[in-house]
Amino acid sequence: MTSDNIVQLNSSRGFTRMDNSLMEALATVDLPARELRVLMAIARQTIGYQLETKRLTADEIGKFTNMRRDVTSKAISHLLERRIIYRIGGSRGDIGISPIREWSFYEEKAPCLTETKTSHSDNIVSLRPDASETKTATSHLYTKKEPLLTLSSKEINPPPAESPAVVEGKPARKPPFGMVQMQADNPHQIPDQLLVDWLALRKTKRAAVSQTVWGSLNAELTKCVELGITASDAMTEALAAGWQGFKVSWIVNRLAQSDRAPTTASAGPDFYSQAWRTDTSDEL
Repeated sequence: MTSDNIVQLNSSRGFTRMDNSLMEALATVDLPARELRVLMAIARQTIGYQLETKRLTADEIGKFTNMRRDVTSKAISHLLERRIIYRIGGSRGDIGISPIREWSFYEEKAPCLTETKTSHSDNIVSLRPDASETKTATSHLYTKKEPLLTLSSKEINPPPAESPAVVEGKPARKPPFGMVQMQADNPHQIPDQLLVDWLALRKTKRAAVSQTVWGSLNAELTKCVELGITASDAMTEALAAGWQGFKVSWIVNRLAQSDRAPTTASAGPDFYSQAWRTDTSDEL
């Protein structure tokens, strides 16, 4: 190895002597990038000057880390909660790096509550802390003068209860009605492409498709077949007209106006009868 690969320390500019165990802890602690930057800034201003604690405001740390004051303040509060740093006095007290044995290397998530108060009314326990204390207020009181009782994660957080598959009191969610259900119940053997086009048309008009809507459509198609109009022709005419649904009279009037009425005799009424010419505004 040549000397070019070795970084030389210029003692004239000064350097920070760091304990090896602290360096290893900084490399292994699970922290967001912003909080790690704040922690390194605090270490530089305390350990770098051979001080245990130093009064550092959020504005000062913000200048060292190039972050806004509110972001810096939030990161300091979180580091206090994780017992990685400590503060002597109130919110304006001196800050120092806590002993490594007191660090919370991994943030533990609070368990989800799956039971309501009414489920065990005889054993109601308040889950709220006292109104006069907040998380930040509690973290500000943590100092080296008051020893901290460290408990294992099993004692602090009980195992979360398994959430039920179905919520009691609520009906099971119905499966969506779509192409698969229509193909399974297709009495008139409508081609798949016409079904796809019809579903796309209803989607553009924001009209839902259900078993009831599909049943009403097939009922109108049955009437068309009785008049000699095939179901495919009726669907084609409805799609060409841009109808999301239709009545048999609409198809009859449309075919009559275009002189494409069926030539086969049927028992139904005359295609050109005025009685079949109805308003098409009542669309499904």
